[in-house]
Amino acid sequence: MTCLLLVSSRLVRGAPVDLAQAVGLAHRRGIPVVIDGAAQDMRLDALLATGADLVLASAHKYLAAPTAGLVLGRRALVSAVRAQEKGVGRAMKATKEAIVGVLKALEERAAADPVAWQRQQDDKVTAFARQAGELPGVRLRPVPDPAGMPFSRVALDVDAAAAGIEAVELVQRLKSGTPSIRVMEHEVRAGRLLLELVPLEAAEIALIAERLRTVLSGAG
Repeated sequence: MTCLLLVSSRLVRGAPVDLAQAVGLAHRRGIPVVIDGAAQDMRLDALLATGADLVLASAHKYLAAPTAGLVLGRRALVSAVRAQEKGVGRAMKATKEAIVGVLKALEERAAADPVAWQRQQDDKVTAFARQAGELPGVRLRPVPDPAGMPFSRVALDVDAAAAGIEAVELVQRLKSGTPSIRVMEHEVRAGRLLLELVPLEAAEIALIAERLRTVLSGAG
C-alpha cells in the first residue's frame, strides 16, 4: 500500500492538504508516501522536507528540459523505480539525449537567481495589465499560483452582460484566431480565464492584449 499525494494548481479540488501532516499520518501507519509534484520543480526542497519517501516532478515543464521526469527521495525506493527500466517502465525510458538535457537544465536552474526570475515574471504580469488597459466587462487581476510556485497568473473575470460575450465564447474566439491563443480553462464556467505568462516574450504578451481588445470591442 502507498499513499499518493498530488500537488497541482488545476487538478486538485477542495480544501488544501497539509502535506507534512498527511505524510506523518501515513508514516504512523507504516505506509510510504509518494508526492507527485507535477510542475512543482521549483519547490522540490519544500516537498522533500515534508518527509515524503519519493517526490516526482516533470523535467519538461518549468525546468524546460526534454521530456523526462525526476524521482527524488529514499535511495532504496529510487533504486526500485530505476529497476523498472527493465520492466513495465521500459517503454517510458528517457533517452540519453533527454537525460543530458535534464542535467543541463538542472545546472542552469542551480546557477539562476530566483529573486531576479520572480521579478521578471511579476514584470510580465504588470506589462500585460498595462497593455490590456481597460477591457470592457473584464476585471483583470494577478493570482498567485495556488500550489506555491513563485509567480502569478493573470485572471480575467468576465461579466458577460457588460462584455457582450460569455467567457466560454471568448475562449473559443481566442483559440480560432491566428495565431491561436490558448488560456487555462478550468474555471471558465465560472466566467474566469487564466493566463500564464511565464514562457512568453514581450511581443507575445502584447499580441494577446491586443487580441483581447479586438475581440471584446467587437462583442458588445
